[in-house]
Amino acid sequence: MNIEEAKLIKASQLGDLSSFEKLMLRYQDRAYRIAYGMLGNPEDAKDAAQESFIKIYKSLGGFKLQSNFSTWMYRIVHNTCLDIIRKQQRRQEIPIETKNPSNNEGYEIPLEDPKEGPEALLKYKMVKEEIKNEILKLPIEYQGVIILRDIEGLTYDEIASVLEISEGTVKSRLNRGRKQLRKSLAELLQEG
Repeated sequence: MNIEEAKLIKASQLGDLSSFEKLMLRYQDRAYRIAYGMLGNPEDAKDAAQESFIKIYKSLGGFKLQSNFSTWMYRIVHNTCLDIIRKQQRRQEIPIETKNPSNNEGYEIPLEDPKEGPEALLKYKMVKEEIKNEILKLPIEYQGVIILRDIEGLTYDEIASVLEISEGTVKSRLNRGRKQLRKSLAELLQEG
């Protein structure tokens, strides 16, 4: 954590809304990408990010500057998304496995940008969309680790802290999730 961030956190803990706003501006895109990756719907992701920021503000007084703020924040976003998923499942709305984002909002999967013409660009966009759809079909425990590791770039230790699981469990879930993702993408390639 850098000095400027620590100052923003301390000021926010003392009730300075301007400092809290600056702090959240630093993390709003990441929070949204995590929420979108877990929920698969732009509106739900925006709601989850907003709800997370409210929870962060209310519990910021208990945050100790001894750990990374980002890890603490990711845990709140992740848990907020899990709460939303549970509520949706109780209401028996559309299950997460069938959610399909209908626009290009949300997290970006870092693939190399093609330099060829429009056909290659279209194919590139279609592949990214298929990968996002296949991630949403994975069990939630695999979605979380894949999004946090492969899209957000968190370390195993940070993911373990966010999800409150052991580093070994992170590695195991990541391995199993990637295997399922490879298998489903290979099946898609065979169909196409």
